[in-house]
Amino acid sequence: MHNYAHIMAATDFSAVGDAAAEQAVAVADHYRARLTFFHVVEHFPEHLPHYRMSREDMDPQAFLVDRATKDLQALGARLGRQDAEVEVRLTPHSAKSAIVQFARDHAVDLIVLGARGHHGLADLIAGSTATGVVRAAHCSVLTVRIEEP
Repeated sequence: MHNYAHIMAATDFSAVGDAAAEQAVAVADHYRARLTFFHVVEHFPEHLPHYRMSREDMDPQAFLVDRATKDLQALGARLGRQDAEVEVRLTPHSAKSAIVQFARDHAVDLIVLGARGHHGLADLIAGSTATGVVRAAHCSVLTVRIEEP
């Protein structure tokens, strides 16, 4: 069995992302591994919940990175892992490429992320983030599923 040293929990702050983060904490605790909570802001999203919209006097991209960083820190606190590292990447590319690149650059040996079923034509054509990460990652990938309403 592999002895994981650096585990990355990639989350989109959804219910399945939270479940993946919980699983990553359990695995990291078991292996006494370094843990990084990771979030990607893909391109500039057009449809944001109101709490993710910046004030007019703020740079929208800087606001999104700051908001996501705070959300990752809150996730770590909620899961009892305030010591976990937090990383946010803003990219014009896909989340899957940002996740794989960060894992490669930072010696991650296990990526944990949520997986959903296909929800539309775009997922069927382009593939999901989880599928893309599984195919491209240099390391082990654990996908976590939950029953979603």
